[in-house]
Amino acid sequence: MARSGMVKMTALDWIVILAGLLAYVSSLLPWYQASITVLGITRTSGVNAWHAEFGAWFSVLLLIAAGVVVLISALGGRLPVARSLITLTLSVLAFITIVVRWATFPDAGDGPGRISIGELGEFDLGQTFTVSSGAGSGLYLGLIAAIAAIAASAITFRESSSADPT
Repeated sequence: MARSGMVKMTALDWIVILAGLLAYVSSLLPWYQASITVLGITRTSGVNAWHAEFGAWFSVLLLIAAGVVVLISALGGRLPVARSLITLTLSVLAFITIVVRWATFPDAGDGPGRISIGELGEFDLGQTFTVSSGAGSGLYLGLIAAIAAIAASAITFRESSSADPT
């Protein structure tokens, strides 16, 4: 019985499911990274989505939920609203939370180039000390997953609304 439900799934349904899986994989990669270089020695650290605060892990859960909604519907589960509307809403919310989280990451800039020490004056550190930070590969992968889920859900929603004019 479940097999007959799986046959009804379209390529767009699979895209939403795979976007949820891709979002989970992206959650294990660094979403935020910071690097510091002192006298040529570089240290890098990063945090995954589960440690990058609400906007990161919540967006992953939204994309996973969109994939689960498609699976439940394909297996014959009843949904109170059109499946495509639910997945589109979840995907758009995930995209928005990823972008907001990206915009609110702390920015170390390029680090200090000059330092002033009291009466001793100002010293040019050059490349002796640099700091950088920014989004990691997990965030970009999560963003790609959200965009793919939005596209597939929007196409499905458009097809379902044009087929049913009520």
